[in-house]
Amino acid sequence: MEELDTYGTAVDIQDLIAVRDKVEDLLARRIPGDAIGPKAELRDVGDAFRLLLEVPGVAQEDLEVAVQGRELVVAGHRQADGKGDAVFSERFVGPFQRAVELPADVDPEGATAQLVAGLLIVHLPKL
Repeated sequence: MEELDTYGTAVDIQDLIAVRDKVEDLLARRIPGDAIGPKAELRDVGDAFRLLLEVPGVAQEDLEVAVQGRELVVAGHRQADGKGDAVFSERFVGPFQRAVELPADVDPEGATAQLVAGLLIVHLPKL
């Protein structure tokens, strides 16, 4: 009886396996190289901030950019190419979101965004 207390019951083991499966599912959903989203760089260019966000394989129509107070939020969806069955893949497919805290207030009406060779460039004029 003491061994069961030390090592747990079959139900305990099933619970642990369920937790492990949930963790593995969360890890499988993460974006390779960064658990919080695409890699970003925010630069202060004097009268504005410039965000560079790596989004290779994402079409412009699959991206949304919004300024919410002092936070810039970029959401998107990477589509699967649909050709053949993946034998090996480190590419994240599906929805993603990245929020970046801005160090000062910006003019959301003057913001511009362009997608160049898999790099989203967002220009945010300071107030």
